[in-house]
Amino acid sequence: MLAGKPGNAVRIRDAVRTRAALLDAATEVFLRDGYAAAATEEIVAVAGVTRGALYHHFANKRDLFRGVVERMQVETEETLAAIEGSDPWESFTAAVLASLDVVYDPAIRRLLLIEAPAVLGWAEVREGHRKNTIMITERALRAIARRSGEPAPQSSALAHMIVAAVEEAMLYLAHSDDPIRERPEVQAQLLQLLEGVRRPAPVQESA
Repeated sequence: MLAGKPGNAVRIRDAVRTRAALLDAATEVFLRDGYAAAATEEIVAVAGVTRGALYHHFANKRDLFRGVVERMQVETEETLAAIEGSDPWESFTAAVLASLDVVYDPAIRRLLLIEAPAVLGWAEVREGHRKNTIMITERALRAIARRSGEPAPQSSALAHMIVAAVEEAMLYLAHSDDPIRERPEVQAQLLQLLEGVRRPAPVQESA
């Protein structure tokens, strides 16, 4: 019931604003200077808060960077989940192609796809978003199966493989010297791979 008191409500609102200001400032400074060169003093100055406020919300610079990455992951997932098409397959492929589009966002490319695996470790970065991404993919696969009249996948294996393929495509473009030039080929290969989702594997007849 403490949150119902006016004073507590103000403190909670101020804390949310301070945290958001720190994440905004950190995104700006990390993008400009890179994680290694970024100084917490600069982040605090850009955010317009005290160092005490920084360490109230985040344990250290790495923890602050983790907060930036997690916010990017949530925002990206929300954007992709909101994509709709005329049918389940169109919605699914549109979301997959939109995943490639995020590579061209400078902050996502540098911080989420290049720096985050080096700073936090790929396992942590991947697990930060995979649970929701796989759940969304499984839901899409069930909808596609219902629409085509085929049996729905009985395990999450296919969803895991699709998510892994999309992740690798994103990382490939993120590290490319010319992601715009390479995008058409990456997209074509990825769509060719996904076409197998709509075509059931042939039944193997016993000898």
